[in-house]
Amino acid sequence: MENLVYYIHGVTPQQNPGPHHSMYRQFHQAVKTVHPDWPDQFDGAEWGWNPGADTPADQELLAQAQHQLGQRVLPAVEAAKDFSLNPARLALNQLREINFYGFSDMFYYVSNSGKESIRAAICRQLLAFLEKEGISESSPKQITFIGHSAGAVIGFDLLFHLFHPTFPPYSNHCFVDHDAKAQSLKLRELAQSGQLKLRRLFTMGNPLTAMALRHNRVVEAIAAGEKLNPEHYGFLPDADLPGPRWLNLWDLDDALSWPVEALMDTDNGMVKDVYVNVSSWITRAHNAYWTSGNAHNAIAENW
Repeated sequence: MENLVYYIHGVTPQQNPGPHHSMYRQFHQAVKTVHPDWPDQFDGAEWGWNPGADTPADQELLAQAQHQLGQRVLPAVEAAKDFSLNPARLALNQLREINFYGFSDMFYYVSNSGKESIRAAICRQLLAFLEKEGISESSPKQITFIGHSAGAVIGFDLLFHLFHPTFPPYSNHCFVDHDAKAQSLKLRELAQSGQLKLRRLFTMGNPLTAMALRHNRVVEAIAAGEKLNPEHYGFLPDADLPGPRWLNLWDLDDALSWPVEALMDTDNGMVKDVYVNVSSWITRAHNAYWTSGNAHNAIAENW
């Protein structure tokens, strides 16, 4: 069965963001240097910025809006005068910037309109990639997802849509309700029929645990002392594929990344946190996974 890799990026505070394909390609080649059997075929999502449309709309304006607001609000914070002695304030100013640029796109994603727009873009692009690779009943594909930052949360939600069995609460959940609904349902059909199989999910700089309480069913489960079921996300034991199916790479110096084993039921060994040191700078660590040899090695060793 042919293996594919699909990347989902987060949104960075660049004033003029551009395509992420070169970043995906460099990361992909770095992993392949460590693991020669790493798949040749890959693609990745583009979202949150204007790819050149004459009239960008919805999620394509996100990076521009994030930058514009950040340019206004962060200097206002720094201009505030307070002469109390607090040496931690230097670090706090850096954390404010990381928090603003790291979470404003996540707040957009958890809004109803933002979630719809981003998910529609992801579904269109992923389905186009799979169809280009010739997915069919006679040519099933096995896919590995790699999500960074907000892309990790989007990928996690996507797996629930693809692989959750057809009993409640799935009947009350719709991944895309309006635009690109047909594409989202086609993707689920491919997964449920076995034409699209999950190999691994790798997440990096993942804020999911801090954002887990986005649905009443999850709130009820966590409040009752329960954990989320990894099988609902396609993380199933497989004799032909030993080891965890979800590996979450995180760094202590990355203020936005969190372990996930506390969130998920890990009794079947399908979910594992992998600590990687990608940077000692709190202002750099969140985006350093892409170029970190430690991250490349961790993915290659666990693929």
